[in-house]
Amino acid sequence: GMSHNKADDDDQKGYTWEAGYADGLNIREVLEEDEGGSVEKAIGRLLADARRRQRATEKPARVRLGIMRHVYVVVDCSRFMASNSIPPSKLRMVLSALDLFLDKFFEQNPIAQVGIILCKDRKAERYVSLTGNIRQLRDSMSVVQELQCVGDFSLQNGLQLALTNLQDLPGHVSREVIVIAAAFSTVDPGSIFATADALKAANVRVSVIGIGAEVYVYKRVSKITGGKYNVAIDPEHARLLLSAHTVPPPTSKSVECNAVRVGFPAHEEIGVSSFCLCHPDTGPLSSRGFLCVQCGARHCSLPVECKVCKLTLVSAPQLARAFRHLLPLHPFEAHEDEAPPTSSAASDEMKSCVGCCCPLDNGSYECTQCKSSFCFDCDILLHESLNICPGCTS
Repeated sequence: GMSHNKADDDDQKGYTWEAGYADGLNIREVLEEDEGGSVEKAIGRLLADARRRQRATEKPARVRLGIMRHVYVVVDCSRFMASNSIPPSKLRMVLSALDLFLDKFFEQNPIAQVGIILCKDRKAERYVSLTGNIRQLRDSMSVVQELQCVGDFSLQNGLQLALTNLQDLPGHVSREVIVIAAAFSTVDPGSIFATADALKAANVRVSVIGIGAEVYVYKRVSKITGGKYNVAIDPEHARLLLSAHTVPPPTSKSVECNAVRVGFPAHEEIGVSSFCLCHPDTGPLSSRGFLCVQCGARHCSLPVECKVCKLTLVSAPQLARAFRHLLPLHPFEAHEDEAPPTSSAASDEMKSCVGCCCPLDNGSYECTQCKSSFCFDCDILLHESLNICPGCTS
């Protein structure tokens, strides 16, 4: 239909690096070498620009966000992942980026759930089912080794497994898949585009982070399902691209919007030590826990969906944190380097950062409402973690 033609037009534009030659761009300007012949500084500058752009894109007001997110992370564990072209290996780079991502993700999406699917040898395995327990996810990922990375990558099998696990969820949750792929090809049993259409029909958004080079099929699947496609050039860039997924995506009009019942259980002492319902076989006996306010079933951590009566159990601060995306901190205005003051009287008036009191000698970021100025680091801290402007609140 219409959307497919639009996507094809986009693909006609070609690659970013080709545009460089077309626009008469001197590639040396973009990847400037320093005295040692290294382009590291240039890449660092590109990354700083990407971070700034990510923050400066105006967050649309009055948009419906799916804050009850259910995300499957599909990790390519084919032979390509064991490659050490990015030392010590691509797998290590992905696992460390994923570790940081999980931290940030649950801090910002406390009522979300994440599952992990590993793909190797043309097969897909549900490695961790959807859970809100970050410790379980971390422990499971910490034992994945390069030796386990074998065979070819099958994107279709990974997506099919994610679809099977996501399609029966209630209508009000946001369903997402994030694929991290190092393979430059996918070996599939059937048509990958048929799977992409099925994902789109089930309101599942697929985003892909490639490593090293752009692959047409990944780009196409992301486009069909309304996800993002990016290619990571180094470990820092991979972390940046993954962290972009901590912000909940806007939901489509077709997603049901209804009030969801939640319970707020207290963390209480229980007379008799007992197992929790989350870990009936493996959990230790404990005398503390959260009792479901509706049926009294015991769980060891929040947020969780009660295993007995399916009520969503959360704590109030978690719910409050989930709403920060609906009222984000507006982007600050960037001001370039100010000329250094000449007289000593003027240097006393040299502006300093409202956040950390350091002198603003290489550019500043100004709050458009209270006109306070901040340095680059404080700007990042306020927008990515604290989400408030100290100038406005004081």
